[in-house]
Amino acid sequence: MKYTEEIKQRELKIVNSNNYKLGTFIYMGMGKCNERTVCMSVAYKIDYCERKALEFEKETNGLVKFTNINKVKIGELEAIEKFYI
Repeated sequence: MKYTEEIKQRELKIVNSNNYKLGTFIYMGMGKCNERTVCMSVAYKIDYCERKALEFEKETNGLVKFTNINKVKIGELEAIEKFYI
């Protein structure tokens, strides 16, 4: 699924709701470096995950390319959603 402002706002609405327990999900900013998949950022909220992954990409002068954000339920091994940049 393509990452959009609407998806960001939807995810923020979920994690900021009164009945949400922080830490139910984590967001992982993923990227590519020399054709290898790397984790660039991990956060409880999608906006922070995005910001840190973009900072990481900038600091590497494009050596690491930000590709997607994985939404992972704590305790699970696979992403329940992937948002492509």
